[in-house]
Amino acid sequence: MAIKFLLLLCIVAGCVANIKPFNPETVPKLPRKYGSLLESYTSCTGNGKIDSRGSFSGALTFKYMSQHDSSFMQFKDILGRKALLMWFTPHNVFAWNLIENKQYDYEQILEFFPFLYIVEPKDITQFLWGVQPDIKKPVIDNPSRNFKDLTLQFETGVLDQISLSLISATFKDLNSNQSVKIDIEKRLLHKTALDLVRVWDMIQS
Repeated sequence: MAIKFLLLLCIVAGCVANIKPFNPETVPKLPRKYGSLLESYTSCTGNGKIDSRGSFSGALTFKYMSQHDSSFMQFKDILGRKALLMWFTPHNVFAWNLIENKQYDYEQILEFFPFLYIVEPKDITQFLWGVQPDIKKPVIDNPSRNFKDLTLQFETGVLDQISLSLISATFKDLNSNQSVKIDIEKRLLHKTALDLVRVWDMIQS
């Protein structure tokens, strides 16, 4: 049960007022483009919080580091303990549950992450950079999954004195009545490179 709760909290999603059925065309596009950001900046760091409601309820805070098309996220529980580490590459996700000392690959994570049926790992990196992913259809063809049960919504606001910043993403599984919301509280763009592999190794040690 613990891994389900921890992994579920790491979905870039949530529950906000007036959530609409999943339809990317109904969500206003942001003016910031991922490609143009990468032309001006090398890396991105920030922090935020994730709140889950439903069969698994709770909250985690997190810090993240992103470079090019990969991202690293470190989550802490309400006691300030390191709870979960996640690594997003363009087409894969790796997770390490620090409390149970277990690692999970993408196929295992999919069992807990219905969000990844409509969002690719690279889309999560774009969200962390402050760019709304271009999601047109479910990523994985799964006839047994009713994608109409999934809702997705982005929210913009002022962040670090920048207007129209992507500040939250919401996801809800209507079938299970489970919702998760992620809020970005700080986002910094850098022109210097980060050694994500070294950071990953240091935190695991």
